[in-house]
Amino acid sequence: MQENLASHASVDHATMWRYMCQLVDRLFTALEGESALDDGLDILVDVLGADRGLILLTRSDGTSQVVNARAQRKPLTPEEREEISKTIIHEALETNRCVVWDPAAAQSASASAALLSIFAGFAAPLHGAPGQPPRGVLYVDFRDRRKFVEEKHVEFFMSAATLLGAVLEQHARGASTLEQLRGAKTFCVESRRAIPLDELLSAPSLAGVAREVTSSLRGDTPILILGESGTGKTLLAHAIAEASDRRPIVRAVLGSSDDLNTITSELFGHEKGSYSGAASKRVGLVEFAAEGTLILDEVLNLPPHAQRLLLDFTQFGTYRPLGHERPEPKRSNVRIIAATNGDLRAAMRDGRFRQDLYHRLAGVVVELPPLRERREDIPGLAEATLRRADPSRTWKLSVPLRRLLLSPSIQWTGNVRQLETVIRRARERAMAESPDADVLTPEHVGPRDIDRAVVDADAAAPAAAAAAQEPEAPKTEWEQLQADRARLEEREEAAIRGVLNRCEGVVAQAARELGVARTTLLSRMESLGIRAAKRF
Repeated sequence: MQENLASHASVDHATMWRYMCQLVDRLFTALEGESALDDGLDILVDVLGADRGLILLTRSDGTSQVVNARAQRKPLTPEEREEISKTIIHEALETNRCVVWDPAAAQSASASAALLSIFAGFAAPLHGAPGQPPRGVLYVDFRDRRKFVEEKHVEFFMSAATLLGAVLEQHARGASTLEQLRGAKTFCVESRRAIPLDELLSAPSLAGVAREVTSSLRGDTPILILGESGTGKTLLAHAIAEASDRRPIVRAVLGSSDDLNTITSELFGHEKGSYSGAASKRVGLVEFAAEGTLILDEVLNLPPHAQRLLLDFTQFGTYRPLGHERPEPKRSNVRIIAATNGDLRAAMRDGRFRQDLYHRLAGVVVELPPLRERREDIPGLAEATLRRADPSRTWKLSVPLRRLLLSPSIQWTGNVRQLETVIRRARERAMAESPDADVLTPEHVGPRDIDRAVVDADAAAPAAAAAAQEPEAPKTEWEQLQADRARLEEREEAAIRGVLNRCEGVVAQAARELGVARTTLLSRMESLGIRAAKRF
């Protein structure tokens, strides 16, 4: 029989101390790994010499769950997990103390223990933070009657329960912290991806915007960025935050829900059990953004009943997470940069947006013009997109392509975002034709990449000729539709992969950037065979 504490007929203090040191050494070595709780139980069963061990955790609803169960050097099967003395486990939970089953003790009885040939068993509550109820129960039993179990073994077990309770508390805190970091990562902006402010506002048409932004960099005054979708409002907000050195930078995409609990929880957090479904504590975005910048994207989408909460925060810098029971509120010093593509003045006239909240957010108002009103900037924006996409190569735009992009017939309804998509896709087509390509031409722009009612004469000739032909036969038309669908899905796949790559595989963040529901994005990913590799 392997030497362990139960192999000693009599245990003196020196022996007990030797085994306790062994337990502590091995346990703290296990803490360095991700399976510290599992390893801790294995070590205890091994050192103590028990035949079976089990850790059972209690849930907030009063139910319990076995998280690990071991025999010596092997896991217990589901059937073996049931072959334990539940009587002493329940007693340990109810009395909040260590329970020892000894068939010789008249005050303790367990029919299951006798039936399973358990000649000794211990159960002790696993305590975490002081003053909190136990997180669960640690249980071991002995079935091999060649082993010895006495009072010193109970003392050793109780000490081990204290250690494992600390491990469990640390494990839970680590898991909670990791979850918070994952949540924060969804909203925090990586500085290496931000376009520098001077580059973003280098175009002559944005000279006025640049002066307004530069004069407000070092202050705390809230900034409101207006502009059509795709004009670069979010990019500008990120660049301002970076240039003003207000980190961390946290982005909140508003309007994904009109439920007050959900909105409050996302912005200000909640305590565990504060409402149905609040299974754990959540840190709100304003706390993540403390001493940094909070970007409120599409602030016009915030429902009226939630605007009051934001107003209070903008006025006083205080907030209350859901379930916050302390008399004093929490505080967070953040600079707010809000953005919207909607008409805030019309929304205020219609009563959809609070005027007092508008004036709190509109300390500095910056309006980005649509791309059709700054056509002279298009070639420079296209070249900048190419430099960012492929810094190792000097790309050029052919004269015919410049003429096409500058054509007044192109509406550029998607603004800068649409231009960037057109240029990136054109580069991909050029690279597919020739790996050494460095010049983009109109032929690299797909027929559906840009919206235009009329095109230049050279580009219009093929379309005019096609329009003059007789209607196509159903088979030909069907084949054309399939080809169009294939090209559309190819573009859709490229767009989804691109945003997933920027979001490091976080589907929820990618869905927010695309402006679609998470379930919708997951459905399209499944249809297109896209799997996101999430990284942390």
